Amino acid sequence: MVNPVPGGTAFDFGAAAQAAPQRETTTTPIATAKPPAGVEPVADTVKLSPGAHVRLLRTQGQTVAEIALSTALTAETVNSYLGITPAPIPTVAASNQ
Repeated sequence: MVNPVPGGTAFDFGAAAQAAPQRETTTTPIATAKPPAGVEPVADTVKLSPGAHVRLLRTQGQTVAEIALSTALTAETVNSYLGITPAPIPTVAASNQ
């Protein structure tokens, strides 16, 4: 059931086609913020842990050898950061002859 709204608006009476006159707007330029005198802007920096740096280089496509050279880490350390375990060395059974 729909209840009529008493004292409707012009829209309710089909006057939607009558557009309200446009207001003239003026724009004023916004002043750019200036840092206080004597304050130098500081760039944001991020310091990665060695493990995070190794993983980042790996995701960028570098090999373990390249990462070891560029980070001055050993290949074993790079492998440990990447979760790479060396393949077990096969044991050769001595023959009894």
